[in-house]
Amino acid sequence: MSEIALLFRHKIMGRNSIENVLKPLERFPGINRIELPYDLNSLFNAFRLINFSFGIKEKNIHITGDVHYMAAFLFWKKSIITVHDCNHYEQLHGLRKFLYGLIWFRLPFFFSNQIVAISPFTKSQLRQHFNVPERKIHVIPNAISKDVTKKHRTVDYFDRTFTILVIGTSHNKNIERLILAVSNQENLQLDIVGKLGNSIIELMRTHNISYVNSYGIPKSTLKKKYLASDLLFFASTKEGFGLPILEAQNYGLPVISSTTTSMPYVAGEGAILVNPYDIDSIRKAIKEVRSNADLRLELVQKGYQNLNRFNVNVFVNEYRSLYSKIFN
Repeated sequence: MSEIALLFRHKIMGRNSIENVLKPLERFPGINRIELPYDLNSLFNAFRLINFSFGIKEKNIHITGDVHYMAAFLFWKKSIITVHDCNHYEQLHGLRKFLYGLIWFRLPFFFSNQIVAISPFTKSQLRQHFNVPERKIHVIPNAISKDVTKKHRTVDYFDRTFTILVIGTSHNKNIERLILAVSNQENLQLDIVGKLGNSIIELMRTHNISYVNSYGIPKSTLKKKYLASDLLFFASTKEGFGLPILEAQNYGLPVISSTTTSMPYVAGEGAILVNPYDIDSIRKAIKEVRSNADLRLELVQKGYQNLNRFNVNVFVNEYRSLYSKIFN
């Protein structure tokens, strides 16, 4: 098998989720990591990216996500595209939706040899919106490297501040309903990772919510936040996967997640699943985690067990097998 270009999007501070997930593939012999020098956000940059594509010498291309259009720019080469979700496409309307779907999905899918979906939900999105043939989609779930660092958590959370960790601040992360759910709960703090908009800040002030906020933090700092928190809230309205669920389970942190899209698949039995649109359901789940030590222990233990489904070695071998099949 000849060399493979592992193609990543343009590097921007704080935008590294895809890069972290696909990093284990860089251990393969013959893998060359390439980062795009620009985003496709103008016609001028489109010409610059086309020109850049002529400098890629590898005959085999793995497009790791978000820059699917490169399969069309590199149409004469063999390519695999990893698709993380179609959520942005689903939010668009009219001409913008048509053009985005054409450039980011339909044309790249036509020129690619194989598409990897990171979850059964993402696969269903591809089938529903773009009628991608079943044979052309291969599901390889994201994986996580286990960390032996665990934190012993106290039994009675009501004697001190209870910290709920929130990863991400986009609209689908459901922070507004979380705020309404924890309103009037004493000794509680939100630790929110991601840039906050003024509307969220104002809503927390209105409901007198204690919070801390950070963004663009290194992985080591995020790890400390997992270990210092008491609960991960990840009851999004929509996710292509939901890696923070596995990260929390890895560090022995109880999880509240959502009954929708990919999250039941990712969380397994290691989380309380709630209707993300039901504020009372969210409130009840949070109070239950705070008050029930046996439930917390059960969630942590089942979370550890769930991680076995997302083993990094399995992840790497799945891609190795696919490379051998497509890039032979």
